[in-house]
Amino acid sequence: MLDVISLNAHGCDTVRVNFRVLDSIPEADPGWRSEMLGAGFRHNSQTFLEDGEVINSDSYQYQDERYSTLRLNLRGGSYLAAEFSAPRLLDDSPVNTRLASPGEVDELLEFVGSYASALIPGAPALERHKLSRLDYAADLDAGPMLPGVISVGAQFRIPGARKLSSYVYPGETSTVRSSWATFRAYAKGRELHEKLRPADREKYAEVIRLTREKGVTRMEFSDRKRGGLAWDSLNTASVGFSERLQQGFGGGVVLIGGLARLESEISSLGLSSQRESSLLKFATRYAVLGEDGMKERYSKPTFYRTKRLFLDYGLRLDDVCSFEGEIDLRPVIEQLRAA
Repeated sequence: MLDVISLNAHGCDTVRVNFRVLDSIPEADPGWRSEMLGAGFRHNSQTFLEDGEVINSDSYQYQDERYSTLRLNLRGGSYLAAEFSAPRLLDDSPVNTRLASPGEVDELLEFVGSYASALIPGAPALERHKLSRLDYAADLDAGPMLPGVISVGAQFRIPGARKLSSYVYPGETSTVRSSWATFRAYAKGRELHEKLRPADREKYAEVIRLTREKGVTRMEFSDRKRGGLAWDSLNTASVGFSERLQQGFGGGVVLIGGLARLESEISSLGLSSQRESSLLKFATRYAVLGEDGMKERYSKPTFYRTKRLFLDYGLRLDDVCSFEGEIDLRPVIEQLRAA
């Protein structure tokens, strides 16, 4: 049994980049528009903000068939936005069990620029303009501590953010959001099983099994600042991520009270023994089965009615998990800082 959390891998996941279109595009030409639609682009009219300027124009969206993770959006004939999962594009695979290095992302940006240009009639020249999204992540081998690591994720505080919203499904996923960033901690094995098509689920069954066996938990910070990100943030992403973890978790050590804490809080309410027993039984199952498992076990009205009772009594059911004890992320933070 693991008594420590170790760093399995770290790197970039989803990236969004804006390219500037250098050559003039004949948007008003019906023939050009027809070629765009024939190439697989979808036409849409929209208003968007670019460098403080409001631009009203047409846009063309493209979802690539060969590289399913690649999405393009040509706006106003002046800018092309490209978003993709770097690991999936690198491996041409629906499974992103590894993460991409900054150097690999840089190579992908060259590829995406050339690939996208060739899709547009006339093959206009493109140059990198702005990095508008960068998801940096770390895969942790948490073993039996996985529920605790996910519960810890809900306690993350996004540095510099004022208003935060958070939720956690015990043993499954936790999310904290602000207006410009999202932090997630989730069970990677469960995500693979849920997101893959049945045929791929069977193909990658051994990968899913090993991922679950190791208790792989992905912690991911998605940075989407409105004014864009510095290009150098790619090369300093590992250090930046380590600093965010340290700040967001108040140094890196978090105590999880688990069911024992909730049981104590329920006992202090002075409820009837029947109501107390009912709440504790529900919480115990919730901690073990998670949100999805509970919805399978209970009818929808019963599940939400009982969950609402915890809020009425001032109890945070979502903070409860089957793990109790200390989660120490300091070794992981140090490894990321030294990478």
